[in-house]
Amino acid sequence: MVDVSEFGVKNDVKFCEWLVQAVGVAAVPGSNFFKEDVHHLTRLHFTKKVDTLEEALKWLTSLKDKVKGISL
Repeated sequence: MVDVSEFGVKNDVKFCEWLVQAVGVAAVPGSNFFKEDVHHLTRLHFTKKVDTLEEALKWLTSLKDKVKGISL
């Protein structure tokens, strides 16, 4: 699980939808795993192919720049 609250995320579902469209990396909203009102976590799944992981890492390094100025 990844805490995405530093990006001002209030809606983990919208954030995960945005993440796929803007960054190209899929995540699962953390709220799917809690009964409590939790919306600041996302879950990333990792594949076994090293080149796939390296490519995802490249995409995720741009996340901080892309998330500036959006409201999720």
